[in-house]
Amino acid sequence: MARVQLHETRKLVLPLDTAVDAVLELDCEQGGALAFGTILSAQIESEPEPGLKLIVQRRGTETSESRKFELPILAAAFIRYCWKCRIPLPRHGAKRIEIGPEGFIFTIEGTVEVVRRHGALPRREAPRAAVAAVPASEPVSVPVPATEEPPERVANAN
Repeated sequence: MARVQLHETRKLVLPLDTAVDAVLELDCEQGGALAFGTILSAQIESEPEPGLKLIVQRRGTETSESRKFELPILAAAFIRYCWKCRIPLPRHGAKRIEIGPEGFIFTIEGTVEVVRRHGALPRREAPRAAVAAVPASEPVSVPVPATEEPPERVANAN
């Protein structure tokens, strides 16, 4: 049977507040105490090693603790956070995390093959009139029916 490939790129932009929530949630689940303290400082660091730096004052003490969460840990925290918030993520695909102007950018790229429901199509150039009909300054919006994917476990995500 002939198959057609679909390429998907999904980008999630996670601002600083969301990144802090995700790492606090992960730390709490792993028995850490950061979630029970007061956050004194939170910042995105790009040098020397990119990540999220938190300074937290533990409850009942005057001392503060500095913790750095590097990108691989942040990726795991984001996947877990999305699962808990019921944000569907593809299970398979190349995952990448980087720092962007609005926070962290978590990208998942994948390819899916589906059965083709028709024979081979003739190769033709796209009609130019259809492309020129939409002014470049106006965004084009096409409604897409929502699909719900089951939440995945962090341990199974690649």
